[in-house]
Amino acid sequence: MRLKLLYLLFFISAYAFSQVSLIQNDEFTISPNPAKNTLNIKLSEKKTDLRVEVFDVLGKRVYKGLLTQLESSVDVSNWKSGVYLVRVSDNETAHTKRFIKQ
Repeated sequence: MRLKLLYLLFFISAYAFSQVSLIQNDEFTISPNPAKNTLNIKLSEKKTDLRVEVFDVLGKRVYKGLLTQLESSVDVSNWKSGVYLVRVSDNETAHTKRFIKQ
């Protein structure tokens, strides 16, 4: 029962994030996916004031930062294994992608 509730909460969170996904799909890429130690975020073009946030399946924010370069890395080595949502946003748009932490 608890596992079903977690899956339900994850899909509700993923649906809510997908509703604000206004940036083109090629705005950023994440790799490797799945990741063990480091998650690399690569922007397709330089933009200012981009924020990155990572959420677990329960919707809890586990990371928050700024993207100041075309390529950035996030240390995920101490995170629990599972599915996470990476959200890149500015003052007008946002886009979310999923990644798996091994």
